[in-house]
Amino acid sequence: MKSKRKTNRIQVKLEKGTNPGLLVLCLLTLLSCKQKGTDTEHATPSEVVAKVRKAAQLLETNGLSGLSQLRDATSEYSWKDTYVFSFNCDEDRVLANPAFPDKVGGDIKQHTDYNGFQYGQEMCAGKNNPNGIWVEYVWPRPGSEEPLRKISYVMTVKGLGIQVGAGIYDDSVTMAELNALIE
Repeated sequence: MKSKRKTNRIQVKLEKGTNPGLLVLCLLTLLSCKQKGTDTEHATPSEVVAKVRKAAQLLETNGLSGLSQLRDATSEYSWKDTYVFSFNCDEDRVLANPAFPDKVGGDIKQHTDYNGFQYGQEMCAGKNNPNGIWVEYVWPRPGSEEPLRKISYVMTVKGLGIQVGAGIYDDSVTMAELNALIE
């Protein structure tokens, strides 16, 4: 295959024996990979705080039946590259996690990140903070296995005593910046 550049177009002349269908398939695959890499939007700290507080309000209003929305990976509580999760520190149990449904029913206080840090214990240690807390740990984005820095905002739902949280994947934001959002 030879290519020749003319103004803003690229002309491709196929050599004898080149399969044009295979060429088109390769180009479509490359374009698809490019789009997947650039289309992913990242949740912002402000969005996370707003969604967690909205999820807490949902549960305050609807009780535990509201967990069905948090468990649904197609609901508004799963967006961009994150999701709202829920757990009960007093019962040491995960209640909702749409990105990792195998975690539901598990003991939150025993959850460890990729470095062995027991982030569930830290989330539960802050359960009485009326503004909620941010907890930093290492966790993959949904659909990935690559461990990244994740910082989750967690708060307790009034009247139910259960916790809701969501996180961002960000290497640059500081804990001081995040804490300023919730003070």
